[in-house]
Amino acid sequence: MQKPARAGTLPAMGQDGPQSAPRARVLIVTASVGAGHNSAARAIAEALALSVPEVHSEVLDVLTFAPWAFRAYYAGGYSLAVTKLPSLYGLGFWLTDRPNGPRRGWMERFRLCRERRKLRAFERHVAAAGADLVVNTHFLAPPLLGRMRDTGLLAAPQFVVVTDIRMHRFWFAEGVDRWFVPAGKTAERLADWAVPTERVTVSGMPIHPKWREPLDRRKILADWRLPEGRPIVLVSAGADFTCGPVLRIVKDLLSGCEGAFVAVAAGRNKKLLGRLSRLPATGRDLAAFSFTDRIHELVEVSSLVVTKAGGLTTAECLSKARPMVLLRPVPGQESGNAAYLAQEGAAVMAAGAADTVEQVRRLLARPDELDRLSDNARRLYRPGAETIAAAIRATVVEQRCGGGRG
Repeated sequence: MQKPARAGTLPAMGQDGPQSAPRARVLIVTASVGAGHNSAARAIAEALALSVPEVHSEVLDVLTFAPWAFRAYYAGGYSLAVTKLPSLYGLGFWLTDRPNGPRRGWMERFRLCRERRKLRAFERHVAAAGADLVVNTHFLAPPLLGRMRDTGLLAAPQFVVVTDIRMHRFWFAEGVDRWFVPAGKTAERLADWAVPTERVTVSGMPIHPKWREPLDRRKILADWRLPEGRPIVLVSAGADFTCGPVLRIVKDLLSGCEGAFVAVAAGRNKKLLGRLSRLPATGRDLAAFSFTDRIHELVEVSSLVVTKAGGLTTAECLSKARPMVLLRPVPGQESGNAAYLAQEGAAVMAAGAADTVEQVRRLLARPDELDRLSDNARRLYRPGAETIAAAIRATVVEQRCGGGRG
């Protein structure tokens, strides 16, 4: 997917032409830290374009307004930690996930003060933008926007869209009018922070509308040159991060799951893609694909998905009611996502590479268990993007136009 760009570079959403004047302006603020926050922002923008054409939406990456050193530390540090130092990342996640109440601790006050100093350019841009509503899909901007509202620099309300089931303290912000969370478990954390329940909507995570469009299975199989009549195991290695020894897992799946066809979404990992393409099973029992915006088609025709426990990734699988085998998660929000999905019976967690293969082999041999996982996934899915788009309409269109007329 495309990376959110700085203000003024994105096309207007929901306009009939260059002369059309939007009735309301919505800023959707994200941060390029991993792929999920950006995907959520784009999903909301697309849902608005489809269902609320009266709204002009603009996606902003808050980090493009920060000094380069802060961007390198904030986004680069995250990437390094989750890929190379997951245990250290998990320790940091736990140490900073406090206090568990509405009052700010001195450490987080210091952090927020430092972030405000680094994001003054973002503050000036938002103050001048004249937005009717700000929607956040990352936790960096909401505390700053809340302070802007307190000081009179911002009149627009703000929404926060949480993209993790296990909600970290960094998400907490004052001055938020509506919270949209993926699950009831997430809402419980907001209650601990004294957020009124009437401001919280259990919406599910926003995913691109294309995930809910009806698809032709036979056409997909023909387009991707995948076999009919065989179980397809989709291994999703991730667009930005690859978690786990994917090459080893794929080799073991090929040798241990007789009759199955393995499809691998290798993302932007060219090295992995090259190694997979040289395996003898390529074409017969294996296909590997580079980054694509049609991953929903591969999920549609798969029997189960082997993936990391990212919030948006798993939400997309829920929308297709696909059983998941979750790779060993990074401690923190991913482990929280994985634990929740396993407890709800929509996925199974694998302890490592060998266990991943064993779980896949076991599930393929038990169609009744696959069906149970699929039913639970279907039960957990909620139309997050559509729910959020409807709330935006109610806030910025109906209030301005007298109940949404014209």
